[in-house]
Amino acid sequence: MSTPRLGWSAHAWAGHPLVLERRLKDVLLLGLSALVPAACALAVTLAFPTASLLLVLGGIAAALGIVALVMCSRLEVTVAVLVLYLGLLNGPVKLLLPARQVTASVQDVIILAVCLGAVMRMAVQRQRVHFPALSGWVLAWVVLVVVNAFNPRTEGILHVLGGFRQQLEFVPFFFFGYVLMRSKRRFRQLFIIVGVIALANGAVAAYQTKLTPDQLASWGPGYQALIHPEGTQGSGRTYSVEGEGRVRPPGLGSEAGFSGAFGHIALPMCLALLAISRRRKWVAALLCVGTTVAVVVGLGRLPLIGAGLGVLAFAGLAALAGRRFTRAMGALLAIVVLAIPAGALLVSALNKGTFQRYERIGINSETALHKESAWNKIPKYVATSPLGFGLGNSGAVSGFGGHSNNLIEGHGLTSESEYNVLVKELGAPGLVLWPVLTIYVVALVARRMRGIRDGDLALCLAGTIAALAPFPIEGFSGFISASTASGPYFWFAIGVAAYWFVGPGRAQASLTPRREDAPTAAA
Repeated sequence: MSTPRLGWSAHAWAGHPLVLERRLKDVLLLGLSALVPAACALAVTLAFPTASLLLVLGGIAAALGIVALVMCSRLEVTVAVLVLYLGLLNGPVKLLLPARQVTASVQDVIILAVCLGAVMRMAVQRQRVHFPALSGWVLAWVVLVVVNAFNPRTEGILHVLGGFRQQLEFVPFFFFGYVLMRSKRRFRQLFIIVGVIALANGAVAAYQTKLTPDQLASWGPGYQALIHPEGTQGSGRTYSVEGEGRVRPPGLGSEAGFSGAFGHIALPMCLALLAISRRRKWVAALLCVGTTVAVVVGLGRLPLIGAGLGVLAFAGLAALAGRRFTRAMGALLAIVVLAIPAGALLVSALNKGTFQRYERIGINSETALHKESAWNKIPKYVATSPLGFGLGNSGAVSGFGGHSNNLIEGHGLTSESEYNVLVKELGAPGLVLWPVLTIYVVALVARRMRGIRDGDLALCLAGTIAALAPFPIEGFSGFISASTASGPYFWFAIGVAAYWFVGPGRAQASLTPRREDAPTAAA
């Protein structure tokens, strides 16, 4: 009788290559599971010698979660976790916990973990890599950002890293959209996840509008810095109604108006969900109303205008699809009917004067004139430095590695709008590439929408891509490409359009729709 071999004996490593590969993976997982939490705990202890046990345990749990994301074999699960974190937890983690410089990097680590896990799976399975459709545009953007690392006006390696983070952090969502969104079931799942996130942000933002600035600032150090910048009692993300200070609610985000920024992207998706739902329509209707509330209580002019334009774009794309247009219009009318009593209840529930900030939304308002003065500086920026003023000199990363010393006539450079930031960091090429890419994708979708023979699929695509159409207009009023809401969505929507209107999905969508809701291709 032969003696049984132990699983980790020396002979076990001389078996079939697949067995060896699996055991190597087990060893790697075991090593990561042991070393990463230990390293994280050591790092937290060294960085914060007086840190509480709860903080150390939280760091260990976060490290284990990162390992799980890397080793998870289902990309749709890891991306869903990433989206839920960005929509629900990213803001509280940044604003509730101390050391915001550290907590702000958590989203970067999670994105990197999801990407690393996907690359490792492709390497282990020896998958052949094919560049998706529209990859040339993405590559052009990446090359433009990398080249500007060598711009003489870029002030040091820390500004380079900050610029890479700001301009390239969400590019992987292009590939997520291309690989994952290949069935109507996936679109429904996306719409529900996004709708729930918007609903939760709307509920929290509505509660925050009832707080005074000091009450919200007491939530944590990040809220204190948001309401009272630099520890002063001055006005931060606040406004005044009859001499009484009111807050611009951040919801579950890290910036004021996050619920509106996320809601205006989610609204066309929820309308599409309502239009294609045959059962439990009340769920889709609830998400639509909740998303509308999220936009309104965000108290941001830009999301409010963007939401209106996004709804119009959804209606237009649905009309181009022909079939199912009546469903889309029925969904719009249903939400209008539901929004009237919901709006009345909302107004009565919130403090008097909460929506007074919208009274100055016109084109002659002080804010509009301020934005116009920022646009007028763009030609001067281009004439002074056609290739830009270097990476990392604007937005949230402007202070990373020290404030930028780039000046024009002794004055700093403004970052009031997307186009101001583009010309500052990427020069005239970036100023052209970003809006041209957006307009090209929207025009491509509009031109080929009639080729989608499945009516429900056409509505899904219209709901997913509709919020992209207003981006070139929204770019005149704010820096949206680095937003936690708009940044990932921008690249994700382009990836979805690349698959269904240029890539393999185009041929599948032109066929007679099938009864079963199976994926059109393996993700």
